[in-house]
Amino acid sequence: MGPLVVPMNPEFFPEAAMLLAGVIAGAIGLRHLFARRLRKALGVGAIGIACIVLAFALARTHGSVRSIQVPTLRASRRPNPLALVPAAKDSIQKDSDPTPSMSLLLGNVLLRVVPSDHYGLSVDGKQFLALDSLRSGLTVGCLVATHGDTAADVGRSRSPFRVARAQPTRLDAHTLHTQEEGRDIFRVHYSGPHRIEVTGSFFVPGSAEPSVVSFENGIRWTGGGLPPGTTVDLTRQGKGRIDFEGSGLIRILPR
Repeated sequence: MGPLVVPMNPEFFPEAAMLLAGVIAGAIGLRHLFARRLRKALGVGAIGIACIVLAFALARTHGSVRSIQVPTLRASRRPNPLALVPAAKDSIQKDSDPTPSMSLLLGNVLLRVVPSDHYGLSVDGKQFLALDSLRSGLTVGCLVATHGDTAADVGRSRSPFRVARAQPTRLDAHTLHTQEEGRDIFRVHYSGPHRIEVTGSFFVPGSAEPSVVSFENGIRWTGGGLPPGTTVDLTRQGKGRIDFEGSGLIRILPR
């Protein structure tokens, strides 16, 4: 049976060389000591001790570098391919409108709300659309209504409807759309940090009967509607979910 050879990681060769040099210097220092050459023994011994200390210091440095790099690599994630960025920089607000607001243009109906990192829209408390402003960009979650009982699943993990072949794609860095038979049935355009434009029709999950909200040529939902060109100011109601009620009212519900 031959000798056991343990492979060494190449990154530790400098430490091994310094450690070996320290052992050799220590052996030479002992020989000088036995020969009663104290000055030489002290000099060579000091060199040996320095080499050994330096070897251990280098080994600890490698360990700390690995402990920093590994979590960084694990934490890195691929960006969301459907996330959107604003098409234009933020504009300076006029003195006549000092209160900061977010403009949601839904089917050519303008809703002015308090700026937030999350905008949820619901019908009688049942959310059908979510717009989230993250560091990676604007993400959208909804079920786009297509023909029959099919839906295009946008940013959701589960769909109560049969998923259609029409799936969302990013037209450019600022626009997300879904096409069916060559026409847009859903479109989100992130025109600026304080303006998001949405068109399309959406299923309302959790409804007792199939319910659809339309952002095409105005807003229409079960119980109410608004014609295109209408402006609704909801900034005084603060942050929360935008709820379209069966009574025809629109209000902000607390989260």
